[in-house]
Amino acid sequence: MLKKVLIICSYFFTVTYLYAQEEINVGIYQNAPKIFMDNSDKPSGFFVDILDEIALKENWKLNYIPCVWSECLVMLENGKIDIMPDVAYTLERKKKFLFTDESIISSWSVLFRHKNVPIESIFDLEDKNIAVLENTIQSTAIKESMKKFNIHPHSYIEVSDYEEGFKLLTDKKVDCVLVNRFYELNHKFADTIIKTNIVLEPSVMKYAFNLSRSDLAKDVDTNIKEFKADKNSIFYEATLKWITPNVPTQIPNWIKWIVLGSIIVILTLSVVVILFQRMVRKQTQELLQNEKLMIIQSKHAAMGEMIALIAHQWRQPLNIISIISSNITASIELEEKIKDNELAEYMKSISKQVEHLSTTIDDFRNFFKPNKKKVKINISYMIDEVKKLLGNSLKNNNIEFITKYNNYEIETFPNELLQVILNIINNAKDVLIEKQLENSTITLSTFQTDDSYNISICDNGGGIPEDILKKIGTQYFTTKAEKGTGLGLYMSIIIVKQHLNGILEWENKEDGACFIISLNK
Repeated sequence: MLKKVLIICSYFFTVTYLYAQEEINVGIYQNAPKIFMDNSDKPSGFFVDILDEIALKENWKLNYIPCVWSECLVMLENGKIDIMPDVAYTLERKKKFLFTDESIISSWSVLFRHKNVPIESIFDLEDKNIAVLENTIQSTAIKESMKKFNIHPHSYIEVSDYEEGFKLLTDKKVDCVLVNRFYELNHKFADTIIKTNIVLEPSVMKYAFNLSRSDLAKDVDTNIKEFKADKNSIFYEATLKWITPNVPTQIPNWIKWIVLGSIIVILTLSVVVILFQRMVRKQTQELLQNEKLMIIQSKHAAMGEMIALIAHQWRQPLNIISIISSNITASIELEEKIKDNELAEYMKSISKQVEHLSTTIDDFRNFFKPNKKKVKINISYMIDEVKKLLGNSLKNNNIEFITKYNNYEIETFPNELLQVILNIINNAKDVLIEKQLENSTITLSTFQTDDSYNISICDNGGGIPEDILKKIGTQYFTTKAEKGTGLGLYMSIIIVKQHLNGILEWENKEDGACFIISLNK
């Protein structure tokens, strides 16, 4: 009789316990190793292990509901699911969902390409077909980066999951696919798929909740804090099991100094550029008094253009250094471990970009040195300087720079002659950009006569309209509206005449305009 009573009581308490469990609906999509349904249709992954442990402590019954990523977010917003793991926190999403205060892991996007498609830097994405996961922070990040660097991909192909994106890549229907940094930990790729060095801005991944479930958000936050405080908790077990590389390494202290130094360099360079631009603007206003002072103003305007060129050439190296610094910093903050070969690649990349920055400074610094007396130079030296200062700018605007010259020696003021040449080429560049020609060219050629050295600069921009042919070169006349001062060509004429002992003339030829600098022998 006693045995029967014990059995009945045991059954009663078991039924009561199960009945008291709160049912929680959780969205799950295929994004291994963070969250996915395995081959046995069992919920698995980093976020699942942690949430299962929390459910056990809170007496929840979790109902995992499979969905594709974009559908998961809609279901979360509509209340069809209560929790969505593995959601990148953004201010826009904060308006729609609740998030844990505690961050779970950091992530960033990595670009994979087909081996037959050469993609070495972000600028190689021009006119490429890019596969991105629909309605994700990755999709938003790459589109914003493309706009920032004035890059125009052929198309963005939105896919429901990464598997679909890699199938399109294997079938050559896209040129590259953007995925999170964890995807490669649990997937093997075909030999035709290559990982690039292109990464995009980091993001913080959290659990997201329907706006009505603040109780769940609070409970999950409390448990995550406890897990993080205990090195033997499920949080660290899941990290080791799912998202820690197979070959761990300890991050040396000098890496932290490299990260800090890189950030300081970036901030310092940014401040210097801003202050220098302000100084140029202020001095330019003070120097508009007479012809001699206007020559100085013209030099400062050229300096401003040089700063813009420096900033353009620095932007990509600084962006790469910033991304690498963010990646390493995120790993340090989350106590993640990095492979030795990854550290080596990071440092190699930083060193390469710093070398590029230093070379750029050397290329531009000589332009700002005043010439106190004439010196003898080869014409090839002058052309090389032009290529260093304007080569990238012309290339990035799809303008072909053609040179035709015989190398001979002249005695002149090199920087003032260089200023005139750069001013003429920049004017031609602005015309060609405005005309948006398919095959824009600027041709620099040299020739001698019995009594002069001559430098000719021609473009194929259609020539100077007849009604302004005689007006250009006069003081304050400009065709650039508010962007122009009307001093560039005017001061070039004065510099050539009064300082270089020559004349500057122009005429229309064939399909464009030609400016000829003639220096007396």
